[in-house]
Amino acid sequence: MADSTAMEQTTLLSSKQSTGVPEADMYKKRLERSPHDASAWMGLLRVARSSNNDELLYAAYSSALAQYPSSGHLLATFVELELSRGNKSSAESIFNNNLFNVPSIELWQSYLNYVLKANVEAGVDVPPENRSTVMECFKLVLDNVGADREAGRIWIDYISFINSAQTHAPYEEQQRTDLLRETYQTAVSIPLLRVEEIWKSYDAFETRVDRMGAKQQLSKISPSYMTARTALREMNRFWDTIRATQSNTLPQPPGWTAREVEHLDAWKRYLKWEVSNPLRLGGPDAHKRVIYAYNQACMELWLYPEVWIEFAEYYTTIGQQSDALTKLQTASSVLPESLAVQFAYAETAEKMKQLDVCKQVYEDVVATQRLHMERITEKYTHKLAKLDKRLEKRLEKPSGPDQNQTADQSSSDSDMDDFDDADDNASIGSDSDGGDALAFGEDAKLKRTAQRTARLRKAVEQRKDAINVRMEDELTERREAFTLVWIMYLRYIQRSEGIDAVRQLLKRSRSEPHGYITHHFYVAAALMEYHVGKRPHVAGKLLKYYSKDYSNNASYIVEYMNYLANSGDDTNLRAEFERYHSTPVGDTNEMWTMFADFEYNYGDLSAIDKLDRRFINKFAHESVLTRMATRYSYMDVDCVAAREFGFPYRKDIASRAHSADTRSRNANTAIDASGLRVHGESESGSEMLSVGVASVTGRYLNKQQLLAPVTPNKFAKPSVNALREYDPVVEPFVPPESPMRSASSNDYRAAPTMSPGPQFKHLLDQGDVLSYVAAAIATPDVSSFDAHPLNIDALLGAIMQMPVGQCAPSNYRPLSYMPWASRSDSGGFYRSDSQSGYYRGDRGARPFNSRSRSRGRYDDVHRGGFQARHGSRGSHRQQPYARSPSYPNDTRSPNYSDGRSAQRGHGPRLNDRSNYRGRP
Repeated sequence: MADSTAMEQTTLLSSKQSTGVPEADMYKKRLERSPHDASAWMGLLRVARSSNNDELLYAAYSSALAQYPSSGHLLATFVELELSRGNKSSAESIFNNNLFNVPSIELWQSYLNYVLKANVEAGVDVPPENRSTVMECFKLVLDNVGADREAGRIWIDYISFINSAQTHAPYEEQQRTDLLRETYQTAVSIPLLRVEEIWKSYDAFETRVDRMGAKQQLSKISPSYMTARTALREMNRFWDTIRATQSNTLPQPPGWTAREVEHLDAWKRYLKWEVSNPLRLGGPDAHKRVIYAYNQACMELWLYPEVWIEFAEYYTTIGQQSDALTKLQTASSVLPESLAVQFAYAETAEKMKQLDVCKQVYEDVVATQRLHMERITEKYTHKLAKLDKRLEKRLEKPSGPDQNQTADQSSSDSDMDDFDDADDNASIGSDSDGGDALAFGEDAKLKRTAQRTARLRKAVEQRKDAINVRMEDELTERREAFTLVWIMYLRYIQRSEGIDAVRQLLKRSRSEPHGYITHHFYVAAALMEYHVGKRPHVAGKLLKYYSKDYSNNASYIVEYMNYLANSGDDTNLRAEFERYHSTPVGDTNEMWTMFADFEYNYGDLSAIDKLDRRFINKFAHESVLTRMATRYSYMDVDCVAAREFGFPYRKDIASRAHSADTRSRNANTAIDASGLRVHGESESGSEMLSVGVASVTGRYLNKQQLLAPVTPNKFAKPSVNALREYDPVVEPFVPPESPMRSASSNDYRAAPTMSPGPQFKHLLDQGDVLSYVAAAIATPDVSSFDAHPLNIDALLGAIMQMPVGQCAPSNYRPLSYMPWASRSDSGGFYRSDSQSGYYRGDRGARPFNSRSRSRGRYDDVHRGGFQARHGSRGSHRQQPYARSPSYPNDTRSPNYSDGRSAQRGHGPRLNDRSNYRGRP
């Protein structure tokens, strides 16, 4: 297919007309929004192949190849498609235009198959002229992609084709043998995926030719084979990483995602490995392998500038400057938007003294960047003008939206949404006031019209502000690039043509639209006059002249003041400071810091004191200590601030405290009359540091936390109406018989009886005291503050007066309720008796050792019925506590076989824990 036809098909695909295939139209829309959407391209090609529309098929492939001219896969697929349709001329055109520019083994394999199919027939001897053509084709292919690790199949096919040649004389047989040996030895020296298979074939070949001399031939080439096999293992690791991190088969512009960066790093590691010459080849062969590797990288990383630049740099290191320039020229056509590629191309041309090429590069880049700026300005200017026109049309009508507007116009312009809403609101207001117009006459009608006009104008202004913000954001990025191009152009002109040509270029730059070039360009031109032209007065005049245009730019004013300080013009420096310190430029810390540094180094002490006081009064975060720390330092020597004032440590502590405070407090803070931060202002780490330092003078105190507003939604406000008076009835103490001593003893008084609420009394009646206490504490009456009072004294008194068996429900047995241990005639065994309170296990009587293994305090005894007896060496015995006759409900009695008394000694009572002390 001819190139003109392909161009026509590309134009057809890029047109707005439908392709007639709905799925193809869907992919076209996706590609219009994102031209590098690889999945959309592959989907479009798939749909085009499955359809019977040849026009769509060629248009899709032509457009894809125009977008991705380095894709060997697309080229090989398109060639196979053309050959299957019998378009040999189109296939040959693709081969001629792309074989040597795209180092794709897939494309070269297609070319080799095409030549073999045209010259070799299965089962028929190949004529000499055809064999010569095929041999030349094999040599061409192997010379270009024979070093590829996937070229093993081509080498094997080449060896098979040589073996298939018919020989009719001994010298022909010898020529074939020599050619085979040379081919084998070359193939096994390359790290191919099938190198071991080729080595085995070579071993068999040498053995078949000369069994006695085979060992000698194999031993010669064996080191190269072993090196290639080792390099193949290393290479496979690199390629495995490259393929594992590859996201798309088609080249994509860098989005700098983690996967893309990893893929780029994998390629660069592989290229570095190839440059290290792991095969220990000679100069030309090693360079050829590295160049082929770089070509592969450029084919896959087609839109990455750094790969092209590093490739050209490698050409330069091996002394091939012309190839480096050619490679950068290709890169400049592939990446016309890349400033790095364009600058590298221009510098390489300048090194080769091709100044015309270099100047043309800079002119093209300037024109390209200017065109982008103009397109952005034109796009948003058109939107602003369209808003004004629609406003005029709306104001001409009495009310209501534009009914004549088409649906496409209303849906395509998203910038008019707020405008339409405002007009609709105005229309609703005018319609609802229709009756009032008759009542109030023309005055009411004029008032409604004025209100509607005000609403529409306000909506338009709001939309204009939003459009201007978007335009400024896009222009800012382009403005920086445009300025950088001009500065690089200025440097080149100074190097190649001198300072006079620089002045001419400076005059030319003034013709650029206002706002396209930033102040950096004029600073660079002025300093070039100072350093290269040796004319300080010209540089000063330039900076003074452009200070009128950038009087509100703090960076430019600081550069101007730096120039005055470096040129020794102290008088004008101080004058400029006094001129700008009270303007918006002076509200930034940059100018004050620069001037303070100058005064600290070259001013007198009185001027320094005055400046410090003005500094402290100007900025709230400054103090005497911060000024002293700055004054007592030079360049990077600031030991006073670090060692004596501890500023680095204070800053770290303050930043951490600020981070924690920011996460925990409300962010809605503003500044009130006293200067405290509330409603939206946040303190930076340096400000917090300065506040802490300034508090030494007592002028600034951080009272923000003290004055922080209380958020009432976080705290429930109690209902005062729900509160009721609490007037408990206290019963007098009645001195009963002491529960702990004899009846005649009156050392203790019993606690008052307890009158529990009805919701808890049933638990007490059942003897479930623990549940009673838990329910009384954990279940208050939450509906009011008049919950049932829990008299602790009465509760304890009730527990003390209750029988031991009722202290817990029958099904309650704590872990500490264990059988007591004691010596007995039965060898330490205890029989089970539920009435006597002894422990019965599931398997009857169980033996217990009479001595405890714990040497610490023994305190694991059930309260109220036991006492601990201390033995020697930390042994503990548990025995039943023999209650006094004053306990009528205590029916338990010891059941020792020898009838000994259960009470041995008088250990501390366990219900009096304060008297108990465990002894080791």
